[in-house]
Amino acid sequence: MHLIDVHSKVVGSTADESVSAWEFRDGTAVMELVSKLAAELQTYRRLRQAKEYIDEFIEIEKVAEQAAQSMEKSPQGVLSAYSASIALLSKHSSDSEITGNISAQNLLEYIKHTVSNIWTNAETTAANAQSECLRKMGWPGKIDPPVSVLGEFGANFSMLASLDHITRDASKVLRQSGVQLQSEDAPPLPLKHMARAVDIRMRYHFESARGTSRADRPEWWLSQVMNMVRSLVPLLELHVQSLYDRSALPPLDVRNEFIRLIQPIIQHKLAHDRSDYISNGLVIAHVSRELSEFEHTLQDVYFFDGPSVLDAFLADSDIFSAWVNAERKSAIDSYMETIADPGAFKQLYEDEVLDRDDPKPTRIAQNVVMLISDIAERYAVVPSCMQQLQFLSTT
Repeated sequence: MHLIDVHSKVVGSTADESVSAWEFRDGTAVMELVSKLAAELQTYRRLRQAKEYIDEFIEIEKVAEQAAQSMEKSPQGVLSAYSASIALLSKHSSDSEITGNISAQNLLEYIKHTVSNIWTNAETTAANAQSECLRKMGWPGKIDPPVSVLGEFGANFSMLASLDHITRDASKVLRQSGVQLQSEDAPPLPLKHMARAVDIRMRYHFESARGTSRADRPEWWLSQVMNMVRSLVPLLELHVQSLYDRSALPPLDVRNEFIRLIQPIIQHKLAHDRSDYISNGLVIAHVSRELSEFEHTLQDVYFFDGPSVLDAFLADSDIFSAWVNAERKSAIDSYMETIADPGAFKQLYEDEVLDRDDPKPTRIAQNVVMLISDIAERYAVVPSCMQQLQFLSTT
């Protein structure tokens, strides 16, 4: 404003004969001065803004360094750094000047990258340490935890729970910034990684080229899953539940939640063997019976009230059709073999054994009754009434 006032005074003084016309009469020299000062002011503003961005880069670098240095020794230091990185993300993602500002956009991308890195490194470190604690306790065998290992396990469990809680609280900021760390309906982080330990063993033994990976032996892998659940339940009930209750995560029954997290692992194994089931439909009867017994144990012994894997398995129309068609072919083959027997229509018992009014069953009648009984026993595990009717009418 001072420059403008000077300019107006100079321009307005052109009638003054004592003023040099070549210097001030048209105001050119003053305008040049104003333009130079304005350019210098703009340069100053850019320099000041650049310094602010540099300061922010230095701050986020300090946060990342704090997280890296605390990763192995200080969970609280990692959590503090993670919270600080999210606070910086919140500050800069709401910056109204970010549109069209390359420097601001680059700064925001760097902050997003830092948040993701701290999350990934913290999760991986704590999850690996938690799994190592389970190994020290004797899992997947019978768990007999030393007090020191139990304390170490609790520290890593709490670290994962706190990391999860911070992330859930910041879900709006993360979503608006386009940072995807976990889904909104993700299970509690420490329980997710306990279930992951089961998943790793399942894939190694039963979804590989090993001799244990057989589609026609569902009892092998289902019994292993049940053994792993059985060995973990006491730890879940006696220690993990109290650890979880002290966290800030939404309340739940950790035993029930852990078993629920096992379900996708079973579904993955079934999907892995799906082509084998479709090519050999009679195996599906065996798989269904084993699944049914497995789920009844979970319900009766551990009071699990989650979704049924068997329902989802048989809801696959290709799987169910393969089973029904295989049963139908087997029933027809068995019946044709029975009537081809020369003694098929002979009575089972001599007349002397039977009273006059007793029925006189033939061998083929007995075989047909046994055939129907076998089919009925196999489809008894089918949960849907409509599927049971389809099964019986087709076979």
